[in-house]
Amino acid sequence: MRFGSYEFSPALWPTLITLILLPFLTALGLWQLERAEWKQELVDNHAERIRMAPLPVEAVLDGDDLPQYRKMVASGEYDLDYQLLLDNRTHQGRAGYHVLTPLKLADRDVAVLVNRGWVPTGSDRSILPALPGPGGLITVNAILKLPPEKVFLLDDVEEVRHGWPVVIQYIDFADLGLQLGYELLPLILLLDAQEQHGFEREWKPVYGTSPDKHRAYAMQWFTLAFVLFCIYIGVNTRRIA
Repeated sequence: MRFGSYEFSPALWPTLITLILLPFLTALGLWQLERAEWKQELVDNHAERIRMAPLPVEAVLDGDDLPQYRKMVASGEYDLDYQLLLDNRTHQGRAGYHVLTPLKLADRDVAVLVNRGWVPTGSDRSILPALPGPGGLITVNAILKLPPEKVFLLDDVEEVRHGWPVVIQYIDFADLGLQLGYELLPLILLLDAQEQHGFEREWKPVYGTSPDKHRAYAMQWFTLAFVLFCIYIGVNTRRIA
């Protein structure tokens, strides 16, 4: 095939390789764009929920199907004598715990775990941090966090301790309810950053790779596809006299 003073004469192996790789690279780019669109929808939904007025936590007791990261409000009394330290949590590269404090709901025989934020482990893990909090009836503003459906654990990681607070590796609502002597709602409330009775808090939705990063990956795959196409044209085109 001639184009002016140039002739395009594709060879067999470069053609076969290009026919295999070019659709593959293009498909990877399109897949990353689909992932970006899906992640962007999650981000937009989260932003919309944050703008909504908070719901009372009693909506869970009424059987309402509440979405992740919904703003909630709850009234009750902290059970400061029976607090939990969720292990292996990091903040700005430092190891620590998340402080989980049961909030016994007012006029209800149930409680909900409130994640009051992050505290460091310290140099000696046998010495647990102090976990002060307010007494009496309080109202907390928080964000709903639903527990993961599956929990992956290493063997023999649970620390054996006596007394409270207790260090845990994951949250077993049924078992904790038996230890505490009252029912726990199967959810976590992430204490609002503006509340005064918490610790280090910087709650961010966990979506993994951001939409912008997926778009960047897509551009990389499309660029590779374009470069491959240019190389294919270049190696199979020659100038003729």
